Amino acid sequence: MTQLTTNPTIAKLYRDVPAELVEQLQQFREKYPYKTTTIDGTSWRYIDTGTGKQVVLALSGATCIAEISWQTIERLGQKYRVIAPDYPAIDSNAELVDGLTSLLEQEGIERAHVMGGSYGGLVAQVFVRRHPDRTAGLILSHTLLPNPETGRAIAKTLRWLRLMPQPLLRLFFKRTMSRLMTRNAAPEMALINAHFAEIVDFHMTKAQIVSLMARTIDVSESYTFTPGDLKDWPGRVLLMMADDDPATPEPMRRAIMSMYPQATVRLFSGSGHLTSILKQDEYIGAMEEFVGK
Repeated sequence: MTQLTTNPTIAKLYRDVPAELVEQLQQFREKYPYKTTTIDGTSWRYIDTGTGKQVVLALSGATCIAEISWQTIERLGQKYRVIAPDYPAIDSNAELVDGLTSLLEQEGIERAHVMGGSYGGLVAQVFVRRHPDRTAGLILSHTLLPNPETGRAIAKTLRWLRLMPQPLLRLFFKRTMSRLMTRNAAPEMALINAHFAEIVDFHMTKAQIVSLMARTIDVSESYTFTPGDLKDWPGRVLLMMADDDPATPEPMRRAIMSMYPQATVRLFSGSGHLTSILKQDEYIGAMEEFVGK
């Protein structure tokens, strides 16, 4: 990704962010530069923290860009090897998770704890069903189950989203996602908002946004999960959610708990969709406890 100090337009986004926080992001980029590979003709970009006996495959949310979760990647990377891929412009969930397994194979990784946050939780749920032998454990954070009604609504929207020029599509996406951002006045939120704007305005492509929508339709139309899907899988499940998350209201939280009755559940309070930032120590601690068992 572009370094903050070399692009004045990007640097301007961070003008209200405390300098020490900007420096933390800068140091992360220098420590963990993106790696690239080609799988079945598709280019993949990913972050690899490089060390640790246990491996966490960290699947990001709807921005499709792994670096959006840089603080989680950095903290987990202190104990585990973290592989965090961007999502390429692939319309099929099956093809996407097969590409993820090929990426793990290229890195010499047989099994990983699969962690999916928000939209990434849908990808993780497909992954464990399609490749249970590659999944050491399943961590689902602030996510939900496939919903055919949602898929039908997005299908109607996608028809005209495909016609939008890239700048307008990015603006639409940013406004849609902004409802998940908190108005918390913590200094960290200034960094989160600036980084989110950079990711969407400068790094997400039109093809990635369109494919994200296509995969959301695909998972809603092609997959019907049941609690018995994983009856022969020996792994464990961790569900993390917040009691005030606008993306996963209480009925959705109840539904995913019913889907995974064997799961350990961690319910956070007052952190909305951004528990990984606003309650970072508790959030990371829950995952470390789960992976370390």
